[in-house]
Amino acid sequence: MKATGVVRRIDDLGRIVLPKELRRTMRIKEGESLEIYTDGTDRIILKKYSPVQNVNDFVEEFVESVYASNKKDIIITDNEKVIAYAGNFKNDLNNKRISMRLEEKISKRQTQLIDKAENFEFLENYPIDKAAIIKPINVMGDISGAVIVLSDAITDVEKSLAEFGGMFMGRYLEG
Repeated sequence: MKATGVVRRIDDLGRIVLPKELRRTMRIKEGESLEIYTDGTDRIILKKYSPVQNVNDFVEEFVESVYASNKKDIIITDNEKVIAYAGNFKNDLNNKRISMRLEEKISKRQTQLIDKAENFEFLENYPIDKAAIIKPINVMGDISGAVIVLSDAITDVEKSLAEFGGMFMGRYLEG
């Protein structure tokens, strides 16, 4: 565990303020949820909450099924990192951090096309030279991640897969 050197007092309502630099580094935005853990001793651990991460086994089965039936590369992310993927990728993508540019695209809350010629960086320090369609996952009005379908050229097939995947994941996560 890495010490920050910052000490904060708890106010009369039991609140603490997370330093701005820590929030920026960890990409914690106003309104986001944090999970609270203890390690059984005197430590309290805060972790960014990801509803997509909490259904990881299902998400992995979903992407494997999409790839097996359509042979289309697919990535599912939460708002920070890759949760599951299937397809022709050279490296392990699990838990790779999404790029700031992808984070911005997801936050726009609408399906977006990325042309292959854009050289769009989906993941930090991991180039993917394909076209893509990005469908944000909407869970009860909040964006919880995205379904990204990649191909050399985006056709109606990729559009349908992304739309279906995003809507299905959103409804599944809503319970």
